[in-house]
Amino acid sequence: MKKAVLGMGIMVLMLIMAACGGSKETSGSADGGTLKAIKSKGEIHIAIEGAYPPYNYINKSNELEGFDVDISNEVAKKLGVKAVLIANPWDSMIPALIGKKFDIIISDMAITEERKKKVSFSDSYFTTGNQLFVPEDSAIKTPKDMKGKKIGVTISTTAAEMATKNGADVKLYKNDFLAFEDLVAGRLDGVATDQGVGAKIIIDRNYSFRAVDGLLNTEKAGITIRKDDNELREEINKVIAEMQKDGSFEAISKKWFGKDIR
Repeated sequence: MKKAVLGMGIMVLMLIMAACGGSKETSGSADGGTLKAIKSKGEIHIAIEGAYPPYNYINKSNELEGFDVDISNEVAKKLGVKAVLIANPWDSMIPALIGKKFDIIISDMAITEERKKKVSFSDSYFTTGNQLFVPEDSAIKTPKDMKGKKIGVTISTTAAEMATKNGADVKLYKNDFLAFEDLVAGRLDGVATDQGVGAKIIIDRNYSFRAVDGLLNTEKAGITIRKDDNELREEINKVIAEMQKDGSFEAISKKWFGKDIR
């Protein structure tokens, strides 16, 4: 029941945001048009997945919460505008950004060369990595042991890439919650996802799973921006530098992870 309520919460929130205009195209063009529009309307529309704790998730009050939410609000504050948060499915994040459904993405998105062909990124503001999670009694002891095993991953993630490189029989899911549910049901041998996300889900749902020693990779995360929004990217880079200098980033990081994850 708890899992069903969570999924329903995400759907309800997305419908609410769509009704409030979250799905409308944002204004702006190259050479500062988007930044100017953001300043003019006093709002920045930010896409967040809402299914990736502790980075972002729907809380019991049916509201977005998490590290990405706090970062989004701080970015907006330093830009002098209000953050309008929009829950958006992970697999359509980049197409929706390009289609101007919102201004930026703040959702633990790793900076990769493949993604940079379509979008631009701010300077990196934290480091993370993917890890494999398996049942306590699993024979899988190292990442290499996933070869030929059924490993669940969220579609269009670097975790999917890492599992494929390790020879896993990769099974794709809309989000990590669904993958972990199939691991509980015995339909998977493991789930590969961000180290913090996997640990949080296991604790919150009291799953009898463990993290396999050794990260699958390490990666830098950035705020995702349209390629032609150069002035907006420069302004956000200034905001990131300010947050890391004035202690606001460290405070948010310690709130959600107990340490500075830069």
